[in-house]
Order: sequence, then structure tokens, then C-alpha cells
Amino acid sequence: MTGLMFKLRRSPRTLLERDGHPGPGPGHIGLVMARAGVGKTAFLVGLGIDALLSKQNVLHISLDRGVDKVREWYDDLLLGLLQRERKVQHLAGIQLEIERHRHIHTYLNDTFSPERLQASLDLLMNFGDFVPRVIILDRLDFEHFGTGGVREIRDLAENVGAELWLACRTHRDGPQAEDGHLPPPADAFERYIDTAFSLDPYDAKIRLHVLKDYQKMLDEDLNILLDPTTLLLETGFGANRS
Repeated sequence: MTGLMFKLRRSPRTLLERDGHPGPGPGHIGLVMARAGVGKTAFLVGLGIDALLSKQNVLHISLDRGVDKVREWYDDLLLGLLQRERKVQHLAGIQLEIERHRHIHTYLNDTFSPERLQASLDLLMNFGDFVPRVIILDRLDFEHFGTGGVREIRDLAENVGAELWLACRTHRDGPQAEDGHLPPPADAFERYIDTAFSLDPYDAKIRLHVLKDYQKMLDEDLNILLDPTTLLLETGFGANRS
């Protein structure tokens, strides 16, 4: 089943693999930027599935959906991947495997804070024997949370050796990015971001751009299209493809 799990990996996260590490690496922040409705949550769930298929522990934090809804996102995406490979008979086994490596937490009604994240990490590690290697934080209100808050959660992720993925909403009619900077509101905390993608609708597909690669600011079209429903790499782009 390990070979099948590797074959299922179609997340853009596979494009970041360096030195054999499946992702941007511990202590690094990845950011996905897009307008409302383009698919930021689906993109993040795809990243989570990718990490789980690599047998990495994932802590997925949602700020506006319950645990059951987030789990449904994961189950639907995994089912779709297995249907494409005509391997649906392996669904239950792979679901069981990834459940061992995943925790889903929700913080509704503006209850999330770096202190709450620290408490959750302490509980998982000290009493659950669970050390996350990937932390996904969906629907963070950056304008309310502030640059200091981004720095604090980055430091928490770094302390446990996890990579951190965030999503940021952009606005069609809002301020445009200045040369050499990420679009607002991400420009305010861009110094803490290691990798940044943008998702741009294109001819019924989603085109993937890289905006930042570690200390280098870019605006590079990777000439890669994502499935508009799953936000996974289109067939023909696999792991380790650049």
C-alpha cells in the first residue's frame, strides 16, 4: 500500500521537495493566496493529504468549520484520488492509516490565539504522543491577527519541528502588490514567509504562480494547472516534478 500512497501524491507541495524532504521543511511557512471562492481550503486539504500519504503527522486547524466538515473534505479528496487510480477498494485501509497521523482542531468565533495553539501542541505531545510535522491553519484573519501573531505561531511551529501552511485572501479591487513584495495584506508579514503561491483562475482551470521562494521574491508562472475542484496537480505532473 505504501507504493499506492506515494502514487496518489498530486499536491503542489511535491514541487517543493528538497534533499529528500517532502515539503518546505521544519520551521518554514508556506502561504497560499487567492481571491474568495478560488479554492484556498481545498488547496490546504490537498497539502494535508500529501503529508499524510508521506506518513507525516498533520495538525489541521480550522477557524470556521467543525471537525466533521473538515474530515469530510479529506475523505472526499482521498476518494477522488482512489477513483482516478481505480483503487477504491483501498479506501478504508488508507483512511485508517492517515487517521493515525492526523488531528483536526477547530476554533470558532475568534477563539484562536498563539496561546491556544501552544496549549493544543502541549496536550498533543505530552498526552497524545503526537508531534505534528505539518500544521495547517485555515481561515486566519490576518488583518485582525497582526504581524506579531504570525511571528508567534511561526515560532511555535519551529519549536516542534513542523512546517506551517497558511491561506490569505486577496481582493480584486484592493491595493496591488508593490514591486518586490507580496500582495496586501501579506506584505505586512512577508518577512516570515518562506514560500508563497497564488491561485489564479484561468480558462476553467486554476493556474499556479510562485510569488516567493525563501528569500527570493518572484512572480513566476510555473505553467502548471490545477484541477479547479480538487486544487491538485493536473494529470501529468507528479511528485518531484518541477
